[in-house]
Amino acid sequence: MNAQLREKAIQLRLGQELSYAEIRSRLGVPKSTLCYWLRELPLSKERILELRRQGWQKSEAKIEIFRATMREKREQKCQEIYSEQKKKMQLLSKDSFFTAGLMLYLSEGNKMDYSQIALANTDCRVIKFFIQWLDDFLGIAKDKVKVALNLYENMDIEKEKKFWQDELGLAESQFYKTAIRKLQKSSFSYKESFRHGTCALHIMGADKKRELTMAIKAFLDEYEERIRACSSVG
Repeated sequence: MNAQLREKAIQLRLGQELSYAEIRSRLGVPKSTLCYWLRELPLSKERILELRRQGWQKSEAKIEIFRATMREKREQKCQEIYSEQKKKMQLLSKDSFFTAGLMLYLSEGNKMDYSQIALANTDCRVIKFFIQWLDDFLGIAKDKVKVALNLYENMDIEKEKKFWQDELGLAESQFYKTAIRKLQKSSFSYKESFRHGTCALHIMGADKKRELTMAIKAFLDEYEERIRACSSVG
């Protein structure tokens, strides 16, 4: 039920640009819950002015203006931090990207199957990064990659399939049959525009999987040895 209400709230906010008060009156959802669900969906200043001209209560307008202002401040601060971090990232060596790929697989990849490299994520940039990483560091060309999509029944399935195909630059023949999942009461609402389901990539090959897993093991062993060495010196 919560997932359905959240989806309806998002639709009312995006589609009709309704205020928190109006959405609350229609759905009966507490204001605190709406603040959480819609915190990244403020009304534009133009929409706020339009609603004020239509007789919107001044107190409600002030609340929406405050939310929009606070969001702008957060975005400005995030941009400042991003600029600082971007400068640091420009100094990264190729070895740093190699390590990043190992840690990505350690956290997100399949470690059980000895003959298959498999990794899943909802962020297309993560999948794109790992596809390129496989080519750069393991010599696995992009045309050797297969992917499987996990989508929800409330999605535009063909649109999402095209999204992933275009973003990853893969041929249609590289996609397995798409899995369509039913929305459960506890399911996260994937209706938002930035959600496109989950993409899992698969590469068969015991030798390459062994090379990847041993590289991860070597990294972790080296780290532990350095920690022990530092401890003994101290």
